[in-house]
Amino acid sequence: MESFIQELRTLSEKQKLHPVIFDPEFEERPDNFENQHEKERMRSDPYRLAIAGKVYDHLFRKVRVADICFIFNKDGYLGANTNGELFAAAALGKTIYALHPKTLMGHYPHDLYEEPSSRKLIHEIVETPEELLKRLL
Repeated sequence: MESFIQELRTLSEKQKLHPVIFDPEFEERPDNFENQHEKERMRSDPYRLAIAGKVYDHLFRKVRVADICFIFNKDGYLGANTNGELFAAAALGKTIYALHPKTLMGHYPHDLYEEPSSRKLIHEIVETPEELLKRLL
């Protein structure tokens, strides 16, 4: 995800564009934390304390003010919080792009199921930073 975001920033700068890119804040989490199911993450007291504020921040400081939303659903995986942000973006009338055509939820990576209602909210699939930047122009 970080390389996708960095490439999007680099391409934007080359074209003298200045999109505001809100990226996730994973730096304070252990490397294996993101591969855990949300049920497992909720066992962490610091995560439980921080998650409500982060969800509020994403919905009201990021999704609400965004012109478009891009869902980085690598291999089709869509976490519970991202799914909530996806529905909020749709309710606010945002154009929504995603990396992958599938919207898979559940226990990552082996116990996933297709979430068809989420897929209906995505306007278009864009697989590269170059494709995404073209949609912004």
